[in-house]
Amino acid sequence: MLLIDGVKYELWTPSTEDELEQIVKEHAQDVFGEQSIYLDMRQKLKSGVGTGSIPDGFVIVFGDSPHWRIVEVELSSHPLHDHIVAQVGRFISGIENPRTQNNIVNAIYDEITKDNFLKLRLQKSIGIVDIHRFLADLVSKLPILTIIIEKASLELSEALKILRYPQEIKVVEFQTFIRERVGLEVHAHLFEPLYPVFIRPPEEPVDEGEDTLEVVLESPSNINFHTIDVPKARRRFFPGYKIPFELETDIGIIQTWVSSAPGGTQRGDPDKGVYIQAKLAEWYRRHPMVKVGDKVVFKVIEQMKKYRLELLKGAKRGYLTTYPLNPPTRKGR
Repeated sequence: MLLIDGVKYELWTPSTEDELEQIVKEHAQDVFGEQSIYLDMRQKLKSGVGTGSIPDGFVIVFGDSPHWRIVEVELSSHPLHDHIVAQVGRFISGIENPRTQNNIVNAIYDEITKDNFLKLRLQKSIGIVDIHRFLADLVSKLPILTIIIEKASLELSEALKILRYPQEIKVVEFQTFIRERVGLEVHAHLFEPLYPVFIRPPEEPVDEGEDTLEVVLESPSNINFHTIDVPKARRRFFPGYKIPFELETDIGIIQTWVSSAPGGTQRGDPDKGVYIQAKLAEWYRRHPMVKVGDKVVFKVIEQMKKYRLELLKGAKRGYLTTYPLNPPTRKGR
């Protein structure tokens, strides 16, 4: 049982692998990190003698430590020893085949480039490097085999020991709890993410009212790609997806909007979009001391139209660091 603020949640088990797979797909970035792309394409990993199997998904991880993953989603109710050893064993045989590697690269490339949203995310990360070349270099290295299961067990651990694979086979226990007497409509997921999570140090909290929003810059990608994340719980603090608004800053007025949403998202959707990026490159350039762990505070000037953006340094409230638009130059004596 899971108890949250006095409310009881009961463990829920998916009835099929497909059901668990859809949940994992929905929360892929929560599992693998924001600098990842999850692809549920059905690409067979075929060995040189023709045997093979089709994984449930592939994950491309970019950023500071690029790598790729082959994902298999399982239920603990299945005969894990026979099923996992046979299935993952075929994956291992297949990925050693150069022809299979080439097919994987081409299939992933086609999936990413046909989706402008995915293509833009990856291109921003790798810069001028050709996407196909990046994928070819990535797939030439061994993937991290990743098994996602709703309940890990000793049987699974013993089954994996039989497999001879030079890297660790990562197991993610992905549990779901549903609210007592309510059901799946109100639920909570419990799992260990596969990426470093920034832990905010203890500090004096900012009093966030309806007119104030505090955001911690929790990832290097915020700095590298000039973004500020929008917390899901406060998404409606800002206008809808791609609706422009103004930021009053110490370097002048910036017109920006909330961006980054799946393809087909309608402009103005009040719940879509995960970060602010447009026109922020100059603001980051003029604040070179910004680092992971620093905070920014948005304050409403005119609701849904204009906000003030302030930078808090050192994870302490009240220490506001700003940089003048035209810093004074020091003349000689």
